[in-house]
Amino acid sequence: MYVKDNPHLEVHKIDCVPSKRPKGSWTNGVKAWERTQGGGSDACVGWFYPPRTRNTNHHRWSPSVRRMVPRKARVVGMVHQEEE
Repeated sequence: MYVKDNPHLEVHKIDCVPSKRPKGSWTNGVKAWERTQGGGSDACVGWFYPPRTRNTNHHRWSPSVRRMVPRKARVVGMVHQEEE
């Protein structure tokens, strides 16, 4: 996204996040680009939305898992003893 096209968004510094970071545990973020005059390559001037660390362990618990009541462990030998 370009700064000129989005004047209402704040541009954060480019060094607000570490440059060498594990790619799996961080979001991508949205870079702020500045168009250069004369048709040269565009320059990155910062971040509109800086990368952040991903939320971890959020998928381990859900309402259905919390409501589940633990059952007594089955014992295979008990079924045959009751029938006799």
